[in-house]
Amino acid sequence: MADVKIYLKPRPISPMYGYSNYLPFYWRLYCKYGPFFADYETIPCDATEVYTIHSPALSAALSTLFNDFIPSFAVEVPDPSKFDRSAWPDLLELARTKISFSLDLRILCEDHGVRLSLGDRAPVPPPRDMRGPRWSPEWYKLVLSIRGRGDIELRDKSRDTELELFVWVYMQHTIDKWAMIWRFFYVEMLKLTDPIAPARLPSCCIESSSLFDLLSSKALAAASALASVFTAETLASDNDPSLLSPSSSNGSYATDSTSSLRVGDLDDEDTNSSGPLRHRNLVVANL
Repeated sequence: MADVKIYLKPRPISPMYGYSNYLPFYWRLYCKYGPFFADYETIPCDATEVYTIHSPALSAALSTLFNDFIPSFAVEVPDPSKFDRSAWPDLLELARTKISFSLDLRILCEDHGVRLSLGDRAPVPPPRDMRGPRWSPEWYKLVLSIRGRGDIELRDKSRDTELELFVWVYMQHTIDKWAMIWRFFYVEMLKLTDPIAPARLPSCCIESSSLFDLLSSKALAAASALASVFTAETLASDNDPSLLSPSSSNGSYATDSTSSLRVGDLDDEDTNSSGPLRHRNLVVANL
């Protein structure tokens, strides 16, 4: 299947164009106007704008996203306190596999987006072990500039290109949203399995899911938006365990409201620097 049918909700009148025939490329959390895809989800009743574009690559990527990626990530993150220590290396490998999957799919979206945007002027994409603003700053200036283009008018001549680019960007945001919790889990397992100075499990873990239910979707989505800026700063090599951005792995994630849910995590400096993260039962699908 090479055709992709895209559904959009009506957008507000643009102050720039004076009408609503545009694509809102910049969104802080997620695009509430679409895109929606009838092959994979229920279409909202007010998503009345329908477009069809021909793109075998996009069609295949959407199939991977909805049929493989989201089902793989839409499972509860394991709680290491409920496993024997001998099982922790397996939990670490599980997290590594998840994040590696998210990285590969995100790279696919980035590469297609840049090529679609720049055509023959597109630079050669950086290799997998150089993905991230720290190692390939010029490339990620392009990636982020595409994601933050603002409202783009839908003109007949460029309509299909802009729609396809819009979906590639949407996929990047979706990948970031689903992968965020697993990135935190990966950091947690790295801390717990550190061969030199392993983190200790908290003496008082949150067992009730009701506390997590109190987390608002806005807080989680905001954390996802923050993490998405550096989401591709991952695996430096096949032997490098760092599957997260440097900004996440050096402890700065502790300032995020969703990343530190263990009782007492913010009570003292030592706990903040060495304690694992608690982030169970977060409902990503409702963002």
